[in-house]
Amino acid sequence: MKQTLFPILFLFTIFLGMTIVSAVQIEINSDYSAGENFIAKISGNFYTPLLKSNIYIYREESYTSFEPCSLETLEGDYYFYCSIPLYREPGNYSIQMKGVKYYSGVSWSEENITKEFVITNKKAFAKISPSISVPKDYYYNLTLVNFETKRIDVEYGLEGTTTKMVSLKEGETKNVTLKTFGGDKFENILFTYGNETYSSLVYSKLTEIPIENQTFPLNENSEEIISPAGENSQNETKSFWEILFGTPAPKNNSTTNETINKIEENLSIKNESVLQEENTIQTCEELNLLICADTEECDGTLVDGLNTQCCKGNCIVKKPSSSPWTTVGWVLIGVTAIFLIWFFKMKFSKTQMTSGGFFKK
Repeated sequence: MKQTLFPILFLFTIFLGMTIVSAVQIEINSDYSAGENFIAKISGNFYTPLLKSNIYIYREESYTSFEPCSLETLEGDYYFYCSIPLYREPGNYSIQMKGVKYYSGVSWSEENITKEFVITNKKAFAKISPSISVPKDYYYNLTLVNFETKRIDVEYGLEGTTTKMVSLKEGETKNVTLKTFGGDKFENILFTYGNETYSSLVYSKLTEIPIENQTFPLNENSEEIISPAGENSQNETKSFWEILFGTPAPKNNSTTNETINKIEENLSIKNESVLQEENTIQTCEELNLLICADTEECDGTLVDGLNTQCCKGNCIVKKPSSSPWTTVGWVLIGVTAIFLIWFFKMKFSKTQMTSGGFFKK
């Protein structure tokens, strides 16, 4: 009897596991504030690709909308995201999928899928956009819009790292610049004001970031920068200077580090300087300073910003500079005039005026 029961329980467990894994899942928060980012992760085995037109938002039994919304496919899952409008009334809401064919258990299904959530009577202190971003460059911007009726100081940064501060006046919009670590992974950017924290999700596809721009996460127990494991320094390309004069000997005596060349030391210094600059240098917008155009110049002091120089003063139109040939021309004219005056003075000083009015030597 036990020998017969064991295979039955084993098959039942496998069947139950297949049912749980194969069913479509919608992952969302249980409640949201008005103005907060709404992100739904949808995973499952779909017969045809999921479209944004298959996703609906309902307030109890009535259809509503959070538009504009977007749908992205990241790491094999779907991400439906938008910003909840400020005017949305508190209450019970749900996200529903309709008209889509998906695998459930051991067969295909077209039943509607519903996931409920609540919009509270709280309001987010700022709008953070976009809700999900996939940066194409090493540095990228996120936009903040102040929803409060006063000035606020928002603390922001990648979760688990050093944060920065940005000030927003009532109704003001500002961009904040952040830096991705890269490596095909999600990064959660947190924004905190008072006791409230909201987030924006960043997915970095930049797997081929140049090594001089890469940053490596800090060790939890130290301030050391952790370099990627498994790097082979022997495969690195040597510079012309090293080919000509050879690679300098390493500072330590460890035999395992004998092949480390000067390039790695320079890159380590660059990485540390990048981390320091990120924590100290702000954008011109954060400093409330101007950026002068190519046809303008600053009549005050130039201050180093994150990506360019900022003007602490006013930007004025550049005065046209005089040509050096103009100066040379005026010098030649002056020299010629002096020579003529000297020439005629010397000539007429050797002549005398006669009583008859004629010149006579």
